[in-house]
Amino acid sequence: MPPTQDSAALPAAPAPLRTGGPFLLYFLAPILMLVAVLASAHWFPSVGKLSGQTLPAQFQAGSFNGPAHALAALRSQPMRLSSPFDTGPAWLLTELDSPADDQTLLLRGNELVAPQCWLLQPGQPQRLRALVFRRGVLGHKALVPDFATGQVLCELDAVMTGTVSIALWPTATLTAAEVHTARQMGLLEGGLLTLALFVAIIALTTRDQLYVLLAAWLVCNVRLSAWLLKLDHLWLGHLLSPDALLWSRKLTLLMSFTCTWLLFAHLYRASLGRQVFRRIRQVGVLGSVLLALPLIAPAYEGFQTACFLAAWLGTALVATTLIHALFRYATRPLFWHTIAVSLVVVLVVITLIAVALDQRHLMADELSVYLWLSASLIIALATANRIREDRQQRLRHRNELIAHDSLSPLGLFTLGATRHFEHLNPNARDMLQVAPQAEALALSWHDFFPDIDWVSVSLATEQGRDTEIQQHPRTDAKAGVRNFLLRATLVGSRIEGSLQDISARSETIRNLRLMTDHDALTNTLNRRGIEEAMQVSIDALQQSGTPCALAYLSLDHLKRVNDLFGHSSGDLLLQLACDRLKYALTEQQQLGRIGSDEFIVLFPNVRAREARRIGQDIVETLNSAPFVIGNRAFQIKSAMGLIDLDARMGPKDAIAAASRACKEARKQHQDIILYEENTHELFDHANELRVFEQLEQGTPPEDVYLEMQPIMSLRHPLQTLNFEVLLRVRGTDGRPAQTQKIIQAAEESGMITMIDKWVFATTLEWMSKHHLKLSNTQQININLSGVSLNDDRFIDTLFGLLSQQPQFARRLCVEITEGVALQDLERTRQLMRRLQRMGARVALDDFGAGYTSFSYLKELPADTIKIDGTLIRDMLTSEANIAIVNSIVDLAHNLGMECIAEWVEDAATLRTLAEMGVDYVQGYVISAARAPSDMLAYDNILPLIANPAAQAYVEELSGRTFNTAG
Repeated sequence: MPPTQDSAALPAAPAPLRTGGPFLLYFLAPILMLVAVLASAHWFPSVGKLSGQTLPAQFQAGSFNGPAHALAALRSQPMRLSSPFDTGPAWLLTELDSPADDQTLLLRGNELVAPQCWLLQPGQPQRLRALVFRRGVLGHKALVPDFATGQVLCELDAVMTGTVSIALWPTATLTAAEVHTARQMGLLEGGLLTLALFVAIIALTTRDQLYVLLAAWLVCNVRLSAWLLKLDHLWLGHLLSPDALLWSRKLTLLMSFTCTWLLFAHLYRASLGRQVFRRIRQVGVLGSVLLALPLIAPAYEGFQTACFLAAWLGTALVATTLIHALFRYATRPLFWHTIAVSLVVVLVVITLIAVALDQRHLMADELSVYLWLSASLIIALATANRIREDRQQRLRHRNELIAHDSLSPLGLFTLGATRHFEHLNPNARDMLQVAPQAEALALSWHDFFPDIDWVSVSLATEQGRDTEIQQHPRTDAKAGVRNFLLRATLVGSRIEGSLQDISARSETIRNLRLMTDHDALTNTLNRRGIEEAMQVSIDALQQSGTPCALAYLSLDHLKRVNDLFGHSSGDLLLQLACDRLKYALTEQQQLGRIGSDEFIVLFPNVRAREARRIGQDIVETLNSAPFVIGNRAFQIKSAMGLIDLDARMGPKDAIAAASRACKEARKQHQDIILYEENTHELFDHANELRVFEQLEQGTPPEDVYLEMQPIMSLRHPLQTLNFEVLLRVRGTDGRPAQTQKIIQAAEESGMITMIDKWVFATTLEWMSKHHLKLSNTQQININLSGVSLNDDRFIDTLFGLLSQQPQFARRLCVEITEGVALQDLERTRQLMRRLQRMGARVALDDFGAGYTSFSYLKELPADTIKIDGTLIRDMLTSEANIAIVNSIVDLAHNLGMECIAEWVEDAATLRTLAEMGVDYVQGYVISAARAPSDMLAYDNILPLIANPAAQAYVEELSGRTFNTAG
């Protein structure tokens, strides 16, 4: 591409030394380090030309009962110029044999608490003259009386280990030495602290953590060098007490060790590799923790132990790094650089060992200072090299960005410190619609885009991620909103970046997202879209009480149109119907298609009663006029269920409730059925949802319970106490709800298998718990729904429950509805035989209810026939009914089955059934359903019979008289 004026103005790379930044980062810090080393060598605190006379002395550790006992013990000790000491009390004895005037005793030992000393007169050892010692720069000092002779006895106390000596100084010389030492130490501290402050300023300027670590490490070096010089009790012109000195040394070692390994890891993290870096970090953290422990336990012995362990950890750190460098690093400069930095770590390790073993002579005073200053120089060079590499990497990245821009249609730009454009290439001008002759500096980033966090954008770019931004809306509404991908990198205060126009892609994504929520055929919301809209309305109802009505609309005859005239006609009919629906609705009212011919209409901000008029208009609009497609006219019939949304509902629950209302409208041949907020239909639905939710949670449901209705034997009425287990549901008001409706809803929703499982499991558990009180119970009947019968997973679960308690399975009688049993004879036959193999009995329930099932009866191996209650209840009103029941009883007995008559409600029917030879009866004349505790309270059925005539007949059948008083 031929260069244009803009592209020619684009710099290939920034001039390295156009500003003072690179020089400052690469050269000035190392130069200052070198100057500091030379200055320290020149200003090193030396008192060699100003010295006193070190006195030989006798030393004795321990406490004594007064100076006299200590003096006796000291006389047997050898004379030494200095002596190491441990924590605790000690005594010292020295001789003043050179009388002179204006002299001062200097007791060297920064670890000592203020000593107590006495002057012993020659020939008068019992006379003690106190000498007052004061803390000074070089140690504890006391003026000696003019021309005094004799012995000096001192009681010492140390808070940590160290070395003690005593010297005799001319007072003027000692004063000069202290002034000289304080001044030179102040210069040394001030120089290095000034350097640390300078590095800290660089850290604030560049926002680089590496410089923060370097500044902290330099401060630690100041304290560590002073410690090795035995001058660490001096800090910024102040004298530290022995206790403060102990804490200072602990913190110095902790911070020096921590800063050293953090610096090392930070400098070479990219080169070390993840595994080695993790190992170094673990060793460093563990060593820092060990050195931090003495801060909690202030005993000096613990401090030495921690130093010893940290030294070994540091040794492991250095060994790991050196070995890794030998076998991994390919470049010679990087290898020797690593060796140099490792020497710094070795220096820290040696210092730790010296402290741990109390062998500080391992490092001479002057040598240690030079080594630490050299270490500072090495770290400064390593830091400068790291900054140089980082900057080169940024430059390479920028060059790659420029090269990428030259090969792809990207917009390249440069922003200055004020975030005004310094450069815009032609692609960027086209994207932002900037005229070629317009001056870039007159344009600001904020003229086109909102403010963003450039540091985050730069980090994302380095990680290979784009940042999506949106341009300010333009005055031309038809132009739409434009979206861009942004990549940028920070170069000092400037920003180099690129823009890629993704407006077309964003529009495509928006359309795809729109398709996920809309039905492609009718351009209405699909199930996902309408459920999301419903959830918004439910949230508004929960938060602010904003009402909302929901309509479930069903269209008839659509399937017939598809079958007779093809799906193209059916699709066109749907589109025409949706056009009529949209015309009848406002923009706020949303329409969604959730099935082939089923729709949802959402009416926000209105209640169902108010929305009924709109719903009636919709139904009349659809039903009144036919839909003309070609030369054919199609008439459809629609029905609607309308409900008020409840805050406790979810979208699926609301659709289910509205669907029930729509089915009710179909059943009653009405256009609309309305379920308002407080109607019993919604309460019933809420009860269903609550029951299903409790069962789904797997915990014992609070609102579901069992009752048991007795089944009396007509052959031996007082010898057995059999019953049928019945499901009961408690409503929100605590009263019993309509169980049959809940069972019907459960069958429609597929929840009935969960209910059947709970009934069987609860019954078996109850039998196991109370089996000792059920000695006269031979049979317990439980109903099995048709949905569960055809569910293989439920059947496996059922037999799993029965196999766990086979002794109780023999008492069960599973009732299967006759109509369900006849739907799949082979499946029903296999299930019956499987139950019978486990010892359970099988009953055909509702036998004779609308089926000519006599011919099928011989195909099913049932144990019992349960005659439908509608035949029994009206039996005595017609001779034909009696004949039908009688024939069923005879047929059952001829096939070897027993029979049960249900819905027995009077004594006359009871007597007639007994005369027919019916085996068992069940109904209100015997007893209504009772709580399970009533079945446990009695051992026969007679106390449960409330009807006097039935009670008398039962006594007659049993051949004995029931004595109520007895």
